[in-house]
Amino acid sequence: MEVKSAGCPLGAKCEEVRETNGEQVMFRCDWYINVRGKHPQSEEEIDKWGCAIAWMPMLTIENTQQTRQAGAAIESLRNEMVKGQNNFLNLLQSRKRQIELANIDHHKQ
Repeated sequence: MEVKSAGCPLGAKCEEVRETNGEQVMFRCDWYINVRGKHPQSEEEIDKWGCAIAWMPMLTIENTQQTRQAGAAIESLRNEMVKGQNNFLNLLQSRKRQIELANIDHHKQ
């Protein structure tokens, strides 16, 4: 069975040529946009014009993937910062023990 688009949910046309003051003018819906990039599921290159409403599911999937990747990068950075902080605290504790031992030796003399 053939499937066809039912048209704009807003009741408009994406592009329409109208005559204005004796000249032909292209009227384009503000929601008619060009999307370029890779499809988030198939990695297929995309360079197509279409309604922003129709693009929303694909763009939402892409946004979710980017958010997930950013979260993973932030978690990785956090883990490295915790490691660094632990190393620094261990160094401080070691230095504190050295100073305390030096003070004990100094007081014994």
